[in-house]
Order: sequence, then C-alpha cells, then structure tokens
Amino acid sequence: MTATYDYVQPDPDTTIVEIVGTIDCGLLAASWSPDEENLAILSAERNVLLLSRLFEPIAEKFLNPNEITRSSQVSVGWGKKETQFKGKGAKQLERERLALKHAGLNIDSDNAILHDPTVAELHSGTLSQFDYQTCKISWRGDGQYFAVTSIEEIEPEVSRRVIRVYSRDGELDSCSEAVDGQEENLSWKPQGSLIASTQRRFEEEIGEEVLDLIFFERNGLRHGEFTTRLEPGSKIVDLDWSSNSEIIAFQLFNSVQIWTTKNYHWYLKKEIFTSTEEPIEFIKFHPEKPLKLMIGTSSGIEIVDMTYSITSGPTASPDDVGMTLVVDGSTCMVTPFAIANVPPPMSLREIDVDGPIVDAAVSKSNSLFAVMTNDSVSIATVDLSTIVKGGKHPEVVTSIPKGHICELGDHLRQVAVVKDNVIAVLFDTTAFSRIALIDVTDVLVPVVVHTFDVEPCKAVLMQSSLDWNYLTYETVDGSVFKLEVTNFTSSLIGKFPQLCNRFGVAVVSRGENESDEPQYIPFGVTANGRLFMKGKPLCAGVTSMLLTDSHLLYTTAQHQLKFVHLVNNTDLFDESGSENMLESAADENDERTRMVERGSLLVSAIPSKSLVVLQAPRGNLETICPRIMVLTEVRTAISERRYKDAFLTCRTHRIALDILHDYNPDLFYSHIKEFINQVGKVEYLDLFLSCLIEEDVCETKYKETLKESGDASDKPGNAKTEQEAYQQKLLQSFQGMTVSNKPVKPQGKEKISKICDAVLNVLLTPQYKQKYMQTIITAYACQHPPKTKEALELIASFTNEIETEKTVQHLCFLLDVLKLYNISLSTYNIPLTLVIAQQSQMDPKEYLPFLQNLHVQTDLRKKFLIDTHLKNFEKALDSLIQMSPEESENLDDEILSYIVDHALYKHAMKLYHNKDKEKFKAVQKAHADYLHSSQIYSEAAATYEQLGYFEDALECYIMANKWHEALMLASRPELKSQLEDTAERLVVSLSDLHDYSSAAYIQYKYLNNIGEALKLYCKDYHYGKAILLCYEEKKVELVETVVDPAIGEGFGIVAELLADCKGQINSQLKRLRELRAKKQEDPFAFYGDAGENADTPDNVSIAASETSTKESFFTRYTGKTAGTAKTGASRRTAKNRRREERKKARGKKGTIYEEEYLIKSVGRLIERLEKTESEAIRLIEALLRRNMNEQAYQIQKNYVEVMEILKENVVEIYSMNERDRERIDERGMVYLIPEIPVPTIKDFAKLNVLDY
Repeated sequence: MTATYDYVQPDPDTTIVEIVGTIDCGLLAASWSPDEENLAILSAERNVLLLSRLFEPIAEKFLNPNEITRSSQVSVGWGKKETQFKGKGAKQLERERLALKHAGLNIDSDNAILHDPTVAELHSGTLSQFDYQTCKISWRGDGQYFAVTSIEEIEPEVSRRVIRVYSRDGELDSCSEAVDGQEENLSWKPQGSLIASTQRRFEEEIGEEVLDLIFFERNGLRHGEFTTRLEPGSKIVDLDWSSNSEIIAFQLFNSVQIWTTKNYHWYLKKEIFTSTEEPIEFIKFHPEKPLKLMIGTSSGIEIVDMTYSITSGPTASPDDVGMTLVVDGSTCMVTPFAIANVPPPMSLREIDVDGPIVDAAVSKSNSLFAVMTNDSVSIATVDLSTIVKGGKHPEVVTSIPKGHICELGDHLRQVAVVKDNVIAVLFDTTAFSRIALIDVTDVLVPVVVHTFDVEPCKAVLMQSSLDWNYLTYETVDGSVFKLEVTNFTSSLIGKFPQLCNRFGVAVVSRGENESDEPQYIPFGVTANGRLFMKGKPLCAGVTSMLLTDSHLLYTTAQHQLKFVHLVNNTDLFDESGSENMLESAADENDERTRMVERGSLLVSAIPSKSLVVLQAPRGNLETICPRIMVLTEVRTAISERRYKDAFLTCRTHRIALDILHDYNPDLFYSHIKEFINQVGKVEYLDLFLSCLIEEDVCETKYKETLKESGDASDKPGNAKTEQEAYQQKLLQSFQGMTVSNKPVKPQGKEKISKICDAVLNVLLTPQYKQKYMQTIITAYACQHPPKTKEALELIASFTNEIETEKTVQHLCFLLDVLKLYNISLSTYNIPLTLVIAQQSQMDPKEYLPFLQNLHVQTDLRKKFLIDTHLKNFEKALDSLIQMSPEESENLDDEILSYIVDHALYKHAMKLYHNKDKEKFKAVQKAHADYLHSSQIYSEAAATYEQLGYFEDALECYIMANKWHEALMLASRPELKSQLEDTAERLVVSLSDLHDYSSAAYIQYKYLNNIGEALKLYCKDYHYGKAILLCYEEKKVELVETVVDPAIGEGFGIVAELLADCKGQINSQLKRLRELRAKKQEDPFAFYGDAGENADTPDNVSIAASETSTKESFFTRYTGKTAGTAKTGASRRTAKNRRREERKKARGKKGTIYEEEYLIKSVGRLIERLEKTESEAIRLIEALLRRNMNEQAYQIQKNYVEVMEILKENVVEIYSMNERDRERIDERGMVYLIPEIPVPTIKDFAKLNVLDY
C-alpha cells in the first residue's frame, strides 16, 4: 500500500500491481489489524475508513474537531452528570469557583482561571516543535480497538494532538486529554490497556527539555510516564511493543533502545546499532517470538535475537556472596544479596559509565567489575568488606578504549572475568567472532595479551566456568568450548542438539570409582524450555537454570524449583536416560522439589547460607531457604559433630530435631555427652526431647536423595531380562532374611525411650544433675510410656518448695495433669499430690476434703482409701487384709463385703490359701454364689459339692444338664426324696437339647417308663437299642406297637427331606445358570437398572433423583450418590450397613447379592445332608430288619441321586467371577469378598444288599 503510487504510469519491469481501489485525496496513515481481518485507513480528507480483508467497506468516520470537547473520557453510561469524573482537579476547581462566588466576587466561574498548587496543572495541548505533523494508527493486540493520532484545530490558529480510540466496528470510543508537547508516536500495548506516545517538556529542576514516554488509557486519560534520558533535541522516530508486552523498543536515528519494566521502574537494557551504522528506516517485533526484532535500513534488513541474561557472581563457597549486576542505561547496579538484600529497583551500590552498557561481569573475589559499552570497557574495583559499612561505590579505575581491543568497525558484544586477573571480551567482525584476553593484574595498566579467533562459526554466548578458572563459550551450532587463559588453547567439552540461549559449565565428579580428575559438563536451556546436558535431554518446560558446586537448580513451567545432585550422581551420566528423567516422584517429602510463586525465575544461589534468590514476574525478589540446601548443611554439621550448629539450623528452619539422632544414631549415642555440652542450654535440650517423634525422619520427611541418585541398583536397564530382575529381587529378599551383626536402628516408641535414657545416663551424674534438673524431668516425661513415677520420686526428694512448685508446673505442662494427680496419689505422697492438684483446673471442693481425710488415717487405711479411689482394688484388698482387728471392729465382714463388691475372689483365695482355711472357705462360698448368679453352673456345682452344700450343688448340676453328677447326688440318702423329681427335670431338659438317648436311659433306668424310653430312642434313630430293650424286658409286642410306627415316621421325614433337597438343587442351579447367562449377554442391564425399566412407558420419567434411595449403576459399586461423590463422603452409615446386611441375608431376586445367596444356600444344604447321613444309614438298616425293603431301597436310591447331582455340579455352582465378588466398605471403596471354597462331596455309604 502506497500513498504516492502513480497507477497511470507503472514500471512494468519492476512492478506487479493489482489495483483493488483508489482514494483520490490520498492517504495519511494505514494499518492492518493483528489478525489481518480489518484494514484501518486515514485519508487526506480526514476520514477514517475500515475495510475488510477483501477490501469491502465496513465503516467511514470523519475526524470531527467537535468530538474532542464533547467526549467524556470516563463516562460509564449511567448516573448524573454532576457525579461523573471530569479529570484531576475538576472538583477542586469547581469548589474554588463556588467559594469566590459566595464571597461576593463578581467573577464568571466558567472563565475564572484558578489553580490548586496540589493538583497538576491542566494542559492546553501545545504542539512540540519536533512534531513531524504526521498521523499514525495502532491496533490493540486482540484487534478489538485501534487508536488514531492526528493534529486537530480546536480554535482558529490553535491546534493540539489528539488520540482517538475506535472500536472494531468504527465507533468512536474516546478522545485523549490535552498534553503539552505531545508528539506523533503511537503504539498500543498488545496485552493491556495502555497506549504509548512521547512528550517533550521543560524540566525546571535541570533547566532543559526532556523527552518522556507517556501512557494513555483506553478512555483517553493519562496513566504514568517515564523519562527516556535522551539528549535534548533527540528524536524518537517510532515505538514498537514485543508480542508479550514486556519490551518496548525506541527507534532512534541510527540505533534502537530496548526498555523493560520491573517493580514500576523502566530499565534501559540495551542500545542496538546496525552493522552498517546507517539510519534506521523501521523496526518491528516478531508477532509470536517476543525477543526477535527486525531492523530495516536503506541497504537491508537485520534480525536480532535477544535473550534474558542474569549477571551473577560465583555460586561456589567461599565466594558465594550472591553478587548480582543489573544494567540500567549507563548505570550498573551492584547488589551482593548475602550481605545486603536490597529490593529492586534500588541497589546497594552503582557503577556509572559513559554511554549505554552492553554487558557487565564480576570477578571470582567479587571485588573487580568489568563494564562494557559500545565504545570501551571500564574496570571498577571495590573492597567487599567495606561495601556496606564504608558506603563506597565501586570506583572506575581505568577504561580501555574500543580501539585498543579491536577494530573500530567491530562490534563489542560480551565481557567476562576469569579468576581475578583476566578480562575476556567477545566481539564480532564482519566474518567471524574473536575473543580478546586482557591481563588486569595491574588494574591501572591493563594489557591485551592475546586475541583468539572463534572457529568454525560465530560465538553466541560467553561466560566463566563454575569455578571461575576457565572461559567457556557457545557457538551458533550449539558447541561449547573451554578456553585456557594461560596457554590460550581451546577444547570442545560438549555440544547441545540445538542452540541454547542460557548455558553453564559445571565441574562434576562422576563418583569414587571414576578418575579423580573433575570433568567440565555443560548444561543449557533452549528458547522453548528444554534442558540439555551435552547432547542428552534432561527435562522439558524449564524456565530458568542455575549451577552451584553441588547442585543444578532449575524452575519449571509447573512453578516448581527443582534440584539435581551433581556430586556422585551416576544417573546423570547414564546415556540410556530419556527426557524428563529428572522428574522426581510425586512425593511431597522429596527434598529436591519445592513449589515457588507462579512465573518466578532464578537470580542467584548462596549455598554457604542455604539461600536461593528468585524474581517474580512483577519484579519483586523472594529469598528462600530450600529444604535440600538446609538439610545438606545439617547433615554436614552432624557428620562433623557440630551439633549446636545443626540444632540451631533445624530450629531456625523448622526442621524436625529427630534428624540429629536419625541421621547417624551410632554417632549420636557414642558422643551423647558432647552433644549435651554443645547444645548447652536447658531450654534447647527440653525442646529436643519434647519434639521427638516415633518415625525415622531420615526415611520419611528428610530422606536423603543423594544416596538415591548414586545408587545404581534401582536404575532401569540394569537387569537385562525379566528373569534376571526376578532373580535379583529374590536374592535381595533372601539377603534381607540373613542374620546380621549390624545394630538395628531403633524405631517408634523404642527410639524415643532410648534417646531419653541415653540423655538421662549423662544428666543424672553429679556434675550435670543440678543444672539440668528440668531436662531430667523432661526426659522422664517424654518416654513411651512416660516414667512418671520416677519423675515424681525425684521431685519428692526436693527440699526447696519453690523449686518443687516450678518443677511440678513444668511436668504438668508436659503431661496430663489429671493423670499426674492419680499417679501422685498412687505414690501415697499427699503433699506432692496437693501441689499437683493446685496446678490443675479441678475445683478445690473436689480434692481438698478427700486429701484432708487422708491426713488423719493410718498408713494402711490411707493406702486402702487411695487404691480404692484409683480403682486398684487388689492393692486395696492387700492393705485391708494387712490391717489389725483393732483398726476396725467388723474387719472380717468388711473384707468379705469388699471382695464381693469388687469380685476379688481369685485374688482373695490366693491371699488366704494355706493361711486361713475358714476365711478361704468363706471366700469359696461367696465365689460359688457369684458363679451361680453368673450362670456358670458347672463350676458353681463343683464348689458347692466340695463345701458340702449338696442341695445347691444338685440344683446347679441340673441347670448345667450334668445328669450323671445330678443323679449321683440325688442318690445320696439325704437327697433320696428328690431323685424322681430330678430325673423328670433332666428328661425334659435333655429332650430340649435333642439328647434323646440320654433322656431315654433316664426314663428306663430311673422312671421305669419303657414306652417313653422306646419313643425317645426312635427319635434319635437308634432303632436297634429300642428293639433290644423290648427283648430285654420281654415285651416283644412293643416292637410292633411302638417301634414300627416310629420307623415309618422316620422314613417319611427322611424321604421328604431328600425330595426337598433334590428340588432345591435343581431350581437353584437353574437360576444360577440364568443369572450368569444374563450377565454375559448384557452386563450393563444386569448390573444396572436398564433391565428393570425396559417396559416403562415413554411418558414416565425413570431418571433417578438426588433423594432417591434406589441404587443406580454408579452408586451400586461406589457406595456414593451424585452429591457425595464430589465430596469424598460415604453414605455407608450404620443404618445403611445394617440394611445392606439384611438385603444380603435375604438374597432378593435381581440384586447383586442373589448369586452369593444361592451359593451359600447350596452350601447349607450340603452340610445338612452330611449331618443326616448317619441317621439315614440307621434308618435303612432298621427298615431292612423290619422287612421294609422297598422303603429302604427308596431312601438309599434318593440319597445317592442327590449326592451325585451335587458332585456333578458343585464346581459350576461355586464358580463366582471377580465382578460378582465386589463389595463396598464403610468408606464407599470397592473391595473383593473372599472366594467361597468348593466343598468335597463324599459318596453315600451304600448297602450292598440294596445296591441294584
């Protein structure tokens, strides 16, 4: 698109033209929207035209000067006019006018010129003399609005520059307020509501004109500014934002300035000159890559790739002071974070040079600085010890001109300091890159000692190695080289698969088995966030990286700070590793991972102080103490037996103090005295003992990951086959079973008690006891279980009441005061108990009367009352028995009553055994009464019989159904009259227990009732005994009148049972087959509700509601409703569990419990048949003897058939798949019930005479 093209006479040799339209009056400005869907044009007739991508008209608006005065910048479309905001100071001016009017001054308030000195003066929009009088258009990043800047004549011969904001549809949204000295520059921030422009104003403080970059909101109001620091008379030709809105570029005459903002401060980061130093025609950021800038000159186009770089000092001890350099125009801001944590945009000290800074570097000792501009390299020094207290800024001692380093046509790019005496300067010539090495042993007389050509391609980045002894640089192809500054030799140490815009070279040891010579390993991060070690990918989604002498630190897009061990980490050098191999397990206790603020980037690391400095996106700094660095410091201190340092570090960073023991228990116990001496303070030892926990913190919360990294046994790929892996695992399991002489690490309560005992062994010695009395009490109280009695005995030995009360207060703080009260009572120390009670929340009315009563009692009575109060009834009985009869008149009755009240029979019999037979028998009698009341009749009867209480013994034997013993006692002469009654009662009770044989014997032997005896024998299917009794008593006729009918009745019962069993087996087997076939055909219909709702009419809703009690397909197997599923709550209440058990027991047809119910029902049938088999055999034998062969044959045949059916189908019946064994526990979780074992079906013992 051109504003001056002559379409009448085109040049056919150089131009291919497609004319889509013409505007006769000409164009002033034009711009495509970011999505290239709309084209905005400003014509010479001051019309704004909006065209589609096919150049179809959308809208046309005239730039009417009257719009400026009509526009209300912040109209919200509602409310009254007087409540609308009219800009800064409008309310104040209105109040001033009203005050003058009410004071009687004849003044027109509309024309009154008043000014509030506290409010900025309103501008009239005076034009700048440097304004090009042009118009520009700029779109917002989302393409919904665009801004047009133009000069409008407000009044005759009065003009000002106005920014109009239009919507995508061409509707005017707002006009900017008047700004004196505003120029034609215009650029809308892509991700935001700010519109950038420039303003030239006179600064009274310095007495000259300054050029500001100013910002407008979409409503046209001003929103901040900053000074561009350009020389008076300088001109900003154009502005452009990066796509992420973090960078704004100024196009000057022959250079481009790059500005960024952090913490509301704008930094000039770089001034870029073209290689030809020609005037710049235009600049443009890449629409997707925010750090790629295109610069156009009359002779060509240059594309500049930029990257964020943080200049930090050494990160290896002892030089790790967190030195960080920040470039802001011609000022290098210096802050050592380990000495002074100064927040940006401030800094501790500054270095000022001539001209915008290109790069800066610091030496190994943090005392020498190299600051590079486009024309020179300045060297500054400072004494680090006085940088804070002395208040001195680093002093520039010398400056090396560009001509002494390279040709004037070359471009200085980067600077680095090696050790403390060599400065390396990277510069580009027209064909390749070169590195100049400058010896600054004498900083006043720097000498260029060597210039090194970088081959075969240009260098991209240059910096010192991690140990600051070598120079490293990366070339365009991703190769990383190490340059010796002594002999000027270069060697390749690695190559990245692609160019990395951040890299570092670590000095790494591969382990004890490798060579002692350290290796230089390069790590790099690409622009898309991939982390490489040489050519090996380590991780993706990396946002920043930092190296220390022992760790690789990096942040991820998931807002995590991660650490990788560099020392003895064999996994790091495993060539079989793949990308994301550094991703640690999802363990919240993994010391290698820490969550950080969203978007935070690494700035510096200070291992000697366990500090890491990060910067959030808005610019503020956050200094953290990562757990891995703190634990490394603690472990080192423990290994070196610096227990106090380790303790204070743990206390400061809230690390569990158990690590002092758990990290190396043997070292702890062998130097326990040294530990106590170092920690020293009683409060510290109390804190250590009282904070102990049962777990081994070195295996849970603070598991050392360095051992994991170095342990190659668990790495994938070590076992070549699955068989080898299985054999290795099996071998390890057997090795774990071998007996080892290595001491086992104490765990749980044993650990705490062992530590406390070890401390007590030292503190109970005379030289420690007096000073550490409180710690001794703490050690007693913190054991599991607490040694409270020992602590109370120690306190009881005190003679000083104040010390006693103070110690008791401390003990009550550690333990439950009510338990202490009871334990103190158990020691029978009433004064100490009173002191403890006074520390509790108990009402004095509760304990004072009781304790006062104890004071007036004898020792034994006092012990008796205390033990009774504490429910130590056996000890109380001991004291009561030891009392003399003089202490109580009815002592024996009191003892017996106490034994009965508290059921102390066994203990009392133990005390009286072989000592007092009369009292022993009295206790036995009371015990027998207790057993009788407890329905333990057998033991009660034996005791009564032993003591001679035969009637009580007889009653208990009858109640216990001990008929032999009962009849024996009833046969005694003194009880002969009760024999018949005893026999009748026993017959009834034995019949109720189905012990018909015993009842029949009693009927025949003691009641002489043969008929009843025969009936009872037949009920028990003992027909042979019944027939024998008939013949013994010579009453053969009873066989036909009594026995034969009983045999027939037994035949009917067994035959009916077999028929019922056969029918049940067939019906249940059929139902099981139907269920299993239905499951295979349509599992969803079986397990869900679809089958039940199949015949529902279309006009009836079958959707389950939230209040419905019917289980759906979801709730049936999860135990949760739609409402509780999201909360994790279970609906398995006690009521619902009981309901489920009832449903399970019923086995209702169609439920998930039906199959299990049917299988268990068959199991009960099998058990019943097995119990009935012996009775059936006796019945068959009786039928044969009484010539009932047909009935006997029928019973045996039916029984065999039933058993055969079961044997054939038992495996099929009990085959229950895993899905049907699913059940829901109380938490609503699915589990599997145990498999129901398949029973063994035995063959029926057939009689050969009937087997036909």
